[in-house]
Amino acid sequence: MPVYKLKAKGNYGNMPKGYEFQVPSSCTPEPNFKEVEKVIERLGFNSQAISYKSPGNFEVKKV
Repeated sequence: MPVYKLKAKGNYGNMPKGYEFQVPSSCTPEPNFKEVEKVIERLGFNSQAISYKSPGNFEVKKV
């Protein structure tokens, strides 16, 4: 299963710009929004940050 590193392009709720996290994914070439949403939620960010769950809001790199 591929793992992707996502980096926030802006301030998303209580997630600061530049914040990086990893998302394991069964999709290619980037994780789907449900996978991103689960990780953001698990990291403890607020609902505003979770609303930015689209991979397009992040710089995505395959690890």
